[in-house]
Amino acid sequence: MDITFVFAVALAATMIVVVLALIAIIIYQRWRIGEQNVFIERFIRQNEEMRQKMRKAGIV
Repeated sequence: MDITFVFAVALAATMIVVVLALIAIIIYQRWRIGEQNVFIERFIRQNEEMRQKMRKAGIV
């Protein structure tokens, strides 16, 4: 086999692996951010509920 062909195939395989790894990292990070947003949303909702209870009780 020609050495340039082997080198080209190895380089292409490496690039494919790197691109797939980057895609996996992007998907993982989006999943983590989405998971964190759920907790932030719950925290904000609980704060709003507490604020409304305080207004009804005349504290604020």
